[in-house]
Amino acid sequence: MRAAIVASGSELVRGDRNDRNGPFLASSLLRLGVDPARITVVGDDPRDLEAALREGFGHDLLVASGGLGPTHDDRTVELLAAAAGVGLRTDEELVAQIEEISRRVAARLNRPYADFEHGVRKQGTIPDGALVVGLVGTAPALVLDTGETVAVTLPGPPRELQALWPPVR
Repeated sequence: MRAAIVASGSELVRGDRNDRNGPFLASSLLRLGVDPARITVVGDDPRDLEAALREGFGHDLLVASGGLGPTHDDRTVELLAAAAGVGLRTDEELVAQIEEISRRVAARLNRPYADFEHGVRKQGTIPDGALVVGLVGTAPALVLDTGETVAVTLPGPPRELQALWPPVR
């Protein structure tokens, strides 16, 4: 089995931060008996990210990190759906989970929940056929099986990603 890893975020390609997720995932995949064929680091430009995801669909496993947040430049989910040729749907149960977390954050920051509402719905929108497999923070881990490739999306913050990725000892 061969895997492609796509780590996204303009902060990674500008050199503001080092990619810690790609090497972590590659090491973990090796321990699982999966050959990490490539690690692609790509910025937030939708054309570049979609191209990297499409290329990743040429492997048995595609693991993408980053771009799952509530802001306009977090586009991994919609671009993954486009690359897989599937639509998007709102998962109301996921929206409710993210809303609960976001309401606590809004209260702690003394801000109205309305400031968060659009981002909550955005993060609760997933590709058709995808399964929500975990939530740490507000960015969900997703699995999408296209029949030829299994795609996994994970949050970009390494602490969140590592909490959601299966430990291998």
